Amino acid sequence: MDILFLIIGLIVIVKGSDFLVDGCVGLAKYLKIPTLVIGLTIVAIATGVPEIAISISSSLKGSNDLLLGNLLGSNMFNILFILGLIALIKPLLVKREIILKNYIFALLSCFVLFVISYDVYFEDSLINIITRTEGILFLCFSGIFLYSTILGVMDENRLKVERGKFHLKDIFFIILGIIMVGLSAEVIVQSAINISMWLGISESIIGLTVIAVGTNLPELVTSIVAVKKGEVDMAIGNLVGTNIYNIFLILGLAAVINPITISSFAFIDMIILAITSFLVYLFIQHKKDINKIEGIIMIGLYLIYLIYVVIR
Repeated sequence: MDILFLIIGLIVIVKGSDFLVDGCVGLAKYLKIPTLVIGLTIVAIATGVPEIAISISSSLKGSNDLLLGNLLGSNMFNILFILGLIALIKPLLVKREIILKNYIFALLSCFVLFVISYDVYFEDSLINIITRTEGILFLCFSGIFLYSTILGVMDENRLKVERGKFHLKDIFFIILGIIMVGLSAEVIVQSAINISMWLGISESIIGLTVIAVGTNLPELVTSIVAVKKGEVDMAIGNLVGTNIYNIFLILGLAAVINPITISSFAFIDMIILAITSFLVYLFIQHKKDINKIEGIIMIGLYLIYLIYVVIR
C-alpha cells in the first residue's frame, strides 16, 4: 500500500509543481517582477512547506537528528543533485550581479549555522545547542534576506520588464499548486518512511536521505518544469532561496519551538555542505554559468556523499 501511495504522490506532485510554476510566472509578468525574484521568495517558501511541517513535528517530538538530517540533507540535495541535474538538461546561464549576491547569502547561512552551533568550542559549553534566542536570530536573518530580495525587485523594475495581463487563474494555480505540492510531499515522505522502517534503516540515515530527498521533490520537479519552460532564473532562485530559508527560517522556527541539540556527525555534514556550496560558487564565479560537465561533477559528489552517509 505504501508503494501505491508513493506512486500516486509522485504523480500529484508533478502536476502541482506545474500549476505552481505557471501561476508564479503569470503573476510575475503582471507585476513586472523578474521571475528570479519570484523563485527566491514565493516559490522557494511554497516548495519548502514539507520541510516546515516535518521540522515542526520533529522539534515538538525532540527528534533533533531527524530534523537536522532533513534540513542539511535537503540543502545538499538542492545544491548538488538538483542544480547538477538541471544543468544537464540545459546549461545554466547565471545573472551574475543578482545570483552571486543571493548565493553569498547562502554561503553566509552555512557559516552562521556552524559558528552558532559549535558551543563546545566558542562558548566552552558541555553540549552543542541552538537555543531559542539563537533561533530568533536566525529568523531575523531570514527577514533580512527577504527584505534585500524586495529591494532587488525595485532595482530590477528599473529595467524594462514587459507587463503581462492579470488572470485570476494565476492566483488559483498558485494556491492549488501549493496545496498539491505540500500534501503530496507529505504522503511521499510518510510512505518512504514506512518502507524504510520496514527495511530497518536508522532515523539519522532516513533524515539525510529518504526524507531529505522526499521533501525536496517539490524543488526537483518545480526546477525541472521551470527550466523546460525557459524559466532558468526561477529554477536557480528557487534552489538558492530554499537553502537559505531551510537554515534561517525553518531551523530558526524549530529552535524557537524547542532548543535543538546537535550531534558531532551534524557538524561534519555542515562542513561538507559549506565546502560543496563554495565549490558551486566557484563554478558560477568563473564562467557565469554551470555547464553539463560541472553538472555531472555535482551529481557525482552527491552520490559520494550518500555512500559516505550510509557507510558511517
